[in-house]
Amino acid sequence: MNQKKIGEFIALKRKEKGLTQMELADILLISNKTISKWECGNGLPEVSLMLPLCNVLGISVNELLSGEELESSYKEKAEENLISLIEDKQKNRLSTNALLIWQTVCLIISIIIWLILFADSNVYQLGQTPTPLTLCYLTVGFVLIHLTVSVIGYAIIKHSSKLVLTALLFASLACLLISLGYKTAWLIIPSFIGVVICFILSLLSLFKKKKS
Repeated sequence: MNQKKIGEFIALKRKEKGLTQMELADILLISNKTISKWECGNGLPEVSLMLPLCNVLGISVNELLSGEELESSYKEKAEENLISLIEDKQKNRLSTNALLIWQTVCLIISIIIWLILFADSNVYQLGQTPTPLTLCYLTVGFVLIHLTVSVIGYAIIKHSSKLVLTALLFASLACLLISLGYKTAWLIIPSFIGVVICFILSLLSLFKKKKS
């Protein structure tokens, strides 16, 4: 479904009716920013607004979804629009499912890393009640880990090397601070190595840009 074409059609019909974006928005009881978004092709009207919008503009729903006035090809266009709506719905459903799977995987990875990094915390020592400071420390640690893992996962999906590098650098620095603050000696070396690798990769990337 061509959102840009539909947006241009809405703008054309609105102007033919002598309405401004604000006037059309007032009739539909929505904001003029929503009208602007439609006309710029950045979104489609919600189903509940399609009929009221068509009534105001003097067009049919099929004409709205086609982005043009229909005559003899009305039935074919109606079938095309129906198929297009079904395809869009399926794509949105797949995107939602993929997002849920990605979030679940990131959460599991974050929990595993969190357990490994904080396995020596007194929370795991039986018979001892964790102090508020320890609980705060563990909570902040998990949030930072989950944020880093999520960003890295998103960067990999989007094939953004800069974002991956930034996330890895953040993770390395965070681990270094944790190792120094919590005296986790075994974590110092891998954290320091991670920082050095990120620094070297940044320099190489900068060098390539200057060379090109």
